[in-house]
Amino acid sequence: MVLIPITHAAEYTSAKALLLQAIDAPDGRAQGEIVGTIADKFRETTKSSAPVMAEVTTIKSFKQEGCKRLNVRLTQANVPTKDGKLAEFAVNYELNLCRDGSPPTEGMDLEKVGKALGSGGVAEEYSY
Repeated sequence: MVLIPITHAAEYTSAKALLLQAIDAPDGRAQGEIVGTIADKFRETTKSSAPVMAEVTTIKSFKQEGCKRLNVRLTQANVPTKDGKLAEFAVNYELNLCRDGSPPTEGMDLEKVGKALGSGGVAEEYSY
């Protein structure tokens, strides 16, 4: 008889804490179970009562301290398919993120960003 240890994943109401953990983790990884409204929305959409699991992995570290490119994978098992079978549902996305919640500036043309945001990089004058 083989005994398989049962481990309980940490629970999170959003992926935000996992993103920050992955940024700080020596191996650049974090994982856990998503609970609350996000998980409820998954269950409502997929018609599966299985837990919603999240895994965050680091793809790239930027030169800017505390900034990384992260891959987020949300999965849920036992999702019914159109042909009546059960399958795993997964959503993957990537983002650039710094520990303070901002995007890294490495590789950005800050002048173009300023223009896109309407500031043009120069104080604008208005007359009424």
